[in-house]
Amino acid sequence: MSIGRKIGFLVVAMLATPSFGWAQDAAPKDETRQEIDRYCTNITDKATDARYAMQTRELEQLRADIDSRIQELEAKRKEYEVWLKRRDEFIDKAEDSLVGIISKMRPDAAAAQMALMGDEAAAALLLKLNPRVSSVILNEMPPEKSSRLARVIVGSRVVTNKERTAQ
Repeated sequence: MSIGRKIGFLVVAMLATPSFGWAQDAAPKDETRQEIDRYCTNITDKATDARYAMQTRELEQLRADIDSRIQELEAKRKEYEVWLKRRDEFIDKAEDSLVGIISKMRPDAAAAQMALMGDEAAAALLLKLNPRVSSVILNEMPPEKSSRLARVIVGSRVVTNKERTAQ
């Protein structure tokens, strides 16, 4: 036998010998791979369950945050309703008092005061006054102001600042 042939037999013998483990490398790799696949398959359900549980906890926390904010907003809304009710009562009392004051003033003095008011406020006061008193006050006002108030009272439109300066 030649030396090359002897080396070839030696290599084949070494590969086939279990002590070197080279011949058996293919089998453990397959078994290891199968074991890894089984492990991954087994924990997939657990990982999915854990992910769902984590998402559920996060959603529950968000729900709790939203519920607490809704309660805060509801409390603020109730607070504002109480405040608005008190404000409206105050305005009603103030308007009634102002109507009483204006109705007892001399027409020229009342006209001078109402000419300085905003159109909507002055028109609202005129509507609350006795028509006889309102007509005398409108008569004492400058014609531009009384015509704007008449338009507001009739409800034709709100006069803009541009129209006021044009007149």
